Amino acid sequence: MFETVQLLAEANLLLLAFSVLIFDIPRYTLSLVSLALFGVMRRKDGSAASYASVSVIIPAFNGADGLDRSIASLRRQTLRPVEIIVVDDGSTDETRVVAERARARGLVNMVICHGTRCGRSAAINAAARFADGDLLLTADSDTMFEPTAIARLAAVFSDPRVGGASCNIAINNERDSLWTGLQSVEYLMSISAGRSLLDVVDAIACLSGACSMYRRDVFVRQGGLDVGPGEDLEYSLRLRRLGYLIRFVPDAWAETAGPTSAIGLLRQRARWDRDALRIRFMTYGELSLFHRHERLPDTLQRLDFIIFDLVPTLALPFYLAYILLSFGPNAALFLSAIYFLLLWISVFNMSLAFVLFNRSVGLFGLGATLIFPFYQGVYLKCARFVSYSSEIIFAASRHDDFVPPRVRRAIFGDRI
Repeated sequence: MFETVQLLAEANLLLLAFSVLIFDIPRYTLSLVSLALFGVMRRKDGSAASYASVSVIIPAFNGADGLDRSIASLRRQTLRPVEIIVVDDGSTDETRVVAERARARGLVNMVICHGTRCGRSAAINAAARFADGDLLLTADSDTMFEPTAIARLAAVFSDPRVGGASCNIAINNERDSLWTGLQSVEYLMSISAGRSLLDVVDAIACLSGACSMYRRDVFVRQGGLDVGPGEDLEYSLRLRRLGYLIRFVPDAWAETAGPTSAIGLLRQRARWDRDALRIRFMTYGELSLFHRHERLPDTLQRLDFIIFDLVPTLALPFYLAYILLSFGPNAALFLSAIYFLLLWISVFNMSLAFVLFNRSVGLFGLGATLIFPFYQGVYLKCARFVSYSSEIIFAASRHDDFVPPRVRRAIFGDRI
């Protein structure tokens, strides 16, 4: 222990600063401390009771397992949706049966069935043509909402500048495996804390695919979602370019199921990471630090991605090589010291987050906290490096099975 502390004390301050940037954890310390000190500055949104009507669209591909619970949570809302539309996007399980049974019981207003899978974007866009509400809420078939979630989301649209809003998300199967437990901690840090702070400075970049709300007239006028993948990020950035505000509502809670296996988690994150790189830099040209005539919040949302995500990820192998060359046989000891430091920061972050967001923690959550620095700073960082590299070199997102093969062929032709 003494050697570890001594090694940290003797290390260059710039190297220590870069180390904590590389391994991500302190990023959320800034968010949490800022929220704790300046929480009174959070926006106070008005009541939505006399405002807009809400249509709910649930695109479902093989989503029979969670569909009933999702519909039930929507029926318990304090602001009841004027309609619920389920789109069975070519499912091969019992999705259509579950949806039709809910419609027969009066729980769902419309069921749209695609004979073959067309993709999430096509499912939502098709349903939007039949929707009557002023606002559209899109939700995955396994998303469950707390009773006040829709009302709190709809309230922010009393500001005519708001084009889209998303809610806070928790993992509802956190005890299913180690991976879901770690995702539960991660969501509390990256979504609850990170986006809460970004919302204060109007720098939200992405509306969550699991549950987001849009103005229907703007959505239809803009042609709906891009074909995907990464359609939620693309539409969010499109709204920002059009001058609309994107909001995050931290007290509007929803729960969703996270991947239970390491392979499932890696597949999910590979898709997210590749899409983020492609859409931000290829579609919207966000790599440059500053754009002419750009609003400050748009600059902040880009710099958040570049400084805290892209640079540390791409720098990781060079950082490790530098540590090895600089410390030689003591490299492992130095990295262990960095991990020990990050562990204490992680415990502090977790404690503050549970207080700020009123979430309970058990022994399982505490156990996940002990390895969270490795999960966030090493495991996911290495996976992200591979994803970014594959996108830069091979344009791997063009081959993503999130978009059905026949749709990919129609878009890319011989390039896939």
